[in-house]
Amino acid sequence: MQRILIITLSNVGDVVMTTPVFEAVYAKYPKCVIDVVADKRSSDILKGAPYLGKIFHREKKSGFGKLIRLIRELRKTYYDLVIDLRTHLIPLVLRGKKNAYKRNRKSLEQHSVEEHYHSVLKLEHFAKIPPHCRLYVEESAKKEAANLMKDLRGDKILAIGPGANWPGKIWPASKFEDLVISLNGFFDGVIQLGSFGEGIPFSNKVKMLNVDLTGRTSLPVLKAVMDYCQLFVGNDSGLGHVAASLGKPSVTVFGVGVPARYKPWGNQARAVLAPSNDLNRLEASAVSDTVKDILQERFE
Repeated sequence: MQRILIITLSNVGDVVMTTPVFEAVYAKYPKCVIDVVADKRSSDILKGAPYLGKIFHREKKSGFGKLIRLIRELRKTYYDLVIDLRTHLIPLVLRGKKNAYKRNRKSLEQHSVEEHYHSVLKLEHFAKIPPHCRLYVEESAKKEAANLMKDLRGDKILAIGPGANWPGKIWPASKFEDLVISLNGFFDGVIQLGSFGEGIPFSNKVKMLNVDLTGRTSLPVLKAVMDYCQLFVGNDSGLGHVAASLGKPSVTVFGVGVPARYKPWGNQARAVLAPSNDLNRLEASAVSDTVKDILQERFE
């Protein structure tokens, strides 16, 4: 049995975009155990994976002392392979048979998934094309999610993510409401996902049942809720990547940012670009039309 260490990134979306590396390693070594170094705020997104071993936490601003303690803890294990997707430093001081590092991206347009995956391409017998991003849903999380969604009726549920990590990425709340209104009849209900305070208080013009779960889900439960939904629409944030990793079609609205690099990975993901990179100028009809196109292609 191979023991492998992967040092991954900080934000949920970034961690999800490293999962093709995990999947490729797991396919190559199906009996392996993969220990992970990740930030505490995002590491739970990996729970449920069949290969997952120990999770070690490293924070961006944890200080040199905590880094030394982390290295001492990691050195207790001899690893067959250490893959560092974050720095080039830590593997040099660990006990590992082989090391692989994050490579410098080829261009500003190279997708982040391809950039991370490039770290293992020089290892033997790895496919040149990255596999899909993939997350796993735990049974216990499914039960908790079902309780949160108990008021919903029907099986056509839209998930939306109205928040993001800074204002320039946030499509106005009124546009999200217009979108939901325009999709009345296409879905039985809508679930809002994200952090506390990101939910939208819809007016009575929204006829489908609205369940606001912003700030109410752990990352494992978030995955379970997303897995129940049929389609996701949201801002450029980690939620779109979670949806894609669960095989859900998604639509991500982009103002500033580089969709070629940061949109969710895979053919199931669409990006809608705002005119002049200004989300205030992006009309709900443009997003609604994209959603309806996906529904026609996949569900009819």
